[in-house]
Amino acid sequence: MMEKIIILLTILIGGGISLPLLMGKGSFLIAGYNTASEKEKRKYNEKKLCRTVGVYMALITVLVLGAEILGENIPDWYMALVMGGVFIGLIPTLLYANLGCRIKPGEEIPLEENPEKELKRKKTRNIETAVIVLITIAAMVFSAVLLFTGDVKVLIRNDRLEIQGSFWSDYEIPLSEIQTVTYREDFETGGKRVGVDSLQLNEGTFENREFGEYTIYSYARCEDFVVMETTKGVVAVNGKTPEETRKLYEKILEASGLE
Repeated sequence: MMEKIIILLTILIGGGISLPLLMGKGSFLIAGYNTASEKEKRKYNEKKLCRTVGVYMALITVLVLGAEILGENIPDWYMALVMGGVFIGLIPTLLYANLGCRIKPGEEIPLEENPEKELKRKKTRNIETAVIVLITIAAMVFSAVLLFTGDVKVLIRNDRLEIQGSFWSDYEIPLSEIQTVTYREDFETGGKRVGVDSLQLNEGTFENREFGEYTIYSYARCEDFVVMETTKGVVAVNGKTPEETRKLYEKILEASGLE
């Protein structure tokens, strides 16, 4: 669980930093540049430097996000891509930041002894900082929504079973294709292949030792499950509590005519 939180925080922070940098803003986020003197800073094209670092940060964020979506069965080639992106990608980024983003000798922007312009520059930097903080807060709120919210709804209508998940595509199957319905208190969910496994929900395609790949729509904190074997494969669902799961089991059992 802690590992998942760390990964999601990495994605959140990486995305929050990448966005302003790609916009050519937020140079104070760049280590080394943010502590340099004004004279030294004027030797660099600030927007180009921000975007260069932003591209690298965005690349890492996307690669980590992809690894999280793929789950436990990440292909070897993707792991090599992640390692290459992180370590090999750092070298050209640093080289271009220090060479390609430097202003040619003699073209440096001279220091201006103009209090009004300096005050205006400080106000602009303060506005940029405020915007970045707001973007980061918004990203944190969005991440919290994904981590701690969401619902699973199981509906029976028109002789069909419909499962609606908050963050994954819905699932639908005719009741006539449900072969068995079992109530399980010892169901092993296994690991995610493709889908969502937040602190609130498990949705998508998972894999365990008992069934191999199967479909799941469940609340992560409830350990009781309704397991259905169908013509399309195994489907596991539950409610927020064992009591809700028991009612769901009886509802599906009755509707499928397998009592």
